[in-house]
Amino acid sequence: MVLESLELPSFSDVETLAEVTRLTEKLIYFLSKEDAEGRYKKFYIPKKDGSFREINAPCMSLKMVQKWILQNILYKVRVSPYSFGFIKNNKGCPLVRCAERHRNNLYILKIDLKDFYPSISREKIYIQFLELGYNTYASNLLTNLCTLEKRLPQGAVTSPFLANLVCYRLDTRIAGYCNKRDITYTRYADDLTFSSDNRDMVRNLYSMIKKIVEDEGFIINQKKTQFLSPKVHKKIVGVTVNDGVLKASKLLKRNVRAMIHYQVITGDYSCNEQIRGYIAFINSIEENYRRKIKKYICKFLNDPITLFPDAVQKFNDNKLFNDLPDMAEHDILDFVDYIDYKDRDDYMLMINNERESYLLKMGIEI
Repeated sequence: MVLESLELPSFSDVETLAEVTRLTEKLIYFLSKEDAEGRYKKFYIPKKDGSFREINAPCMSLKMVQKWILQNILYKVRVSPYSFGFIKNNKGCPLVRCAERHRNNLYILKIDLKDFYPSISREKIYIQFLELGYNTYASNLLTNLCTLEKRLPQGAVTSPFLANLVCYRLDTRIAGYCNKRDITYTRYADDLTFSSDNRDMVRNLYSMIKKIVEDEGFIINQKKTQFLSPKVHKKIVGVTVNDGVLKASKLLKRNVRAMIHYQVITGDYSCNEQIRGYIAFINSIEENYRRKIKKYICKFLNDPITLFPDAVQKFNDNKLFNDLPDMAEHDILDFVDYIDYKDRDDYMLMINNERESYLLKMGIEI
């Protein structure tokens, strides 16, 4: 049995699932009701084209159950070797590993699947659990806990991995076609990437991929389909790939510096974890980036911001990296050599005005 071979938890009713998840039967039953109110919170985020993406975030209790399903069931199931997104492993950044597969190829075709998660029906998820060896009742129960309005919701903890399982056949069919033609294929969620040194082979690939994609129940987003030649700037899943060298987005690196500048000037370090995440991601692409960003931060140690005791204290209390030196308070004489006190006062007033202007620009009350 698949359940036994993968060492998956076995249950056939609500009572047993409640026992293994250590939740109440009543809560499990409520969360598995398709029409139960309050299971998800719906909101929208803007896309680059001006439209909006619907996000359905599970309530805390449903999120806990979905995390249990992800950790104890889904992560134990093998996905296709062509899928790089949302997989539990210790082999480095999946975005980088995905981009690396294409780094030395001259021609690239990028295809995006439209409405990826909503395109995956409840029936397909139900079949996935059946194929793992769960009976019809348990499969229905698990499916109800992972779907919304008979589809896979974007925002649910389990959606990305379930989408990978559903796409196993899609990946296998596409890879089978590409491998015979020496074309490299990868998929990161809804981003399909193809590359080769044979220009005509890549250009003529689209019609067959479209046929396979539609046969598997998906639709290609034609607006996002791109053919990239060696002459253009090439980016794969957010990673720049030019001349065989991987680099992070210039915009992302510029935003990281802007976020660091903002927190040093304002004293608002609430985004420290987010900034550390960006730095770790960029460093996984560009090996010396962490060292460079530390050097950038150290420039503030001799910046006029050190004239403000509150900024100095907050910097030292919220350092991005523990091995960064402490910021020390400076005297105005460290920045101006004037003997005339009026000149010093004017300089301090100028620095104050610059900081206040920046804070007002950022919408921070003084």
